[in-house]
Amino acid sequence: MKKQTLKPHMKRTLLATFGILVFQLNAQQASKMSLKEAVAYAEKNSPTLQNAQTDVTIAETTVKNIKSIGLPQVNASASFQQYLQIPGSWIKNFNPSPGSPEYIFLKFQQQFYASGSIGVNQLLFDGSFFLGLKAAKEYVNMSQLLVAKSKADLQSNVAKAYLLALTTRKNIDLLESNLKTLEKSYKDVQGLNKEGFAESLDVQRLELAVSNLNIQKEKLQNAASVTVNLLKFQIGMPMDSTLILTDDLETLDKSMSSAETASNNFDIKNRNETKIFEQAFSLSKMDEKRYKLGYYPTLVGFLTHQVTTNRSQFNFFESNLTPNNNFVPATLYGLSLNIPIFDGFRKQTQMQDVRLKRMKTENEFRMFENAANMEYTNAKLSYEINLKQVEAQKKNLDLAKDIYNKTNIKFREGVGSSLEIMQADTDLKTAQINYLNSLYDLVISKMDLKKAKGEEILN
Repeated sequence: MKKQTLKPHMKRTLLATFGILVFQLNAQQASKMSLKEAVAYAEKNSPTLQNAQTDVTIAETTVKNIKSIGLPQVNASASFQQYLQIPGSWIKNFNPSPGSPEYIFLKFQQQFYASGSIGVNQLLFDGSFFLGLKAAKEYVNMSQLLVAKSKADLQSNVAKAYLLALTTRKNIDLLESNLKTLEKSYKDVQGLNKEGFAESLDVQRLELAVSNLNIQKEKLQNAASVTVNLLKFQIGMPMDSTLILTDDLETLDKSMSSAETASNNFDIKNRNETKIFEQAFSLSKMDEKRYKLGYYPTLVGFLTHQVTTNRSQFNFFESNLTPNNNFVPATLYGLSLNIPIFDGFRKQTQMQDVRLKRMKTENEFRMFENAANMEYTNAKLSYEINLKQVEAQKKNLDLAKDIYNKTNIKFREGVGSSLEIMQADTDLKTAQINYLNSLYDLVISKMDLKKAKGEEILN
């Protein structure tokens, strides 16, 4: 049977079909995200936040470990031993017969010994234990506060990385739009030059301007890749994934209420850092009290049951033995009281260490108060300035558009020059970039102001 082969045009068709399928598959794998979706993705995949959440679980496990100390402790034990050489004692022979020795050697121990016991210990009183249990529960609250702070920091970092990538992408769009307009002017001037209505110098100037814009576009495209990779890193997305941003600066700006953002309702107690400091002070005081309670006595109750036997031979698995081979039972209970008297000033030194660390924490809190007030003041000032800048740059952009349109009409009517077009194009591009950057600064300042007030930046 003759082997069939595909014709060249059929191979090309199959390869093209395969390429389309691969492209469609890659397109399906691309992730489209708004800013809120990017933050939500980060909260699920960020290793930093996951570690903070794991710390909460560790703290909860620590509470369970401490609780277990106050529960009954049951222990069982068993032992077996055999004397390879049975010890004995020399005893004076008090009733010697003629020819008998003055001292005789007696062995009082059997060769084999076995025992088994089971006991229960119960902590009845230990002041440091109960306070330690309370402190462990407060430590869980501290871990939860640290999670909230990590979450707020993550939201801020993701938002800024998203806005940076978004602004870079928008700059590329603006540049491409300007490039299309300039390329059209370049082709028009080429046509006019061929007909003798424009100088070759005008063609060269426009050609140079188009070339410079293409170079800037390439640089911006590289910068866009870098900023998107930074965003992927912040949200915990693999670098080989495709990420498409769906928000735009205007929408994000309008989604944040200006009136609410500019309000003067700053209260340092709303900051996560303040709550963390307050929790640290509470834990420090508990720690000091725990060492003080270390001077109190501890009381433990116990109950033990044991059985023992001594045998002259290894017959533990035999039955119907004489009574002297039986296991002898014994049961006892009691209390164990431990009274600390002198520990070499160890607890006193430990309390002093706690007080000194608390003094450092108090100093750090005062530094934070000053820094938080400065952060709020600067953020509010930046917001107010950026709000005015956006208004001014929007007017400049409208004016640059109007100038460019009029300059283009003049040139086509033969009463303008290529220099005027290039200058108008440069002014328009500059106005667009300035407006975009001012809008970026405004959104960032809104987020910074919300964060300075201890609010959710995306609410």
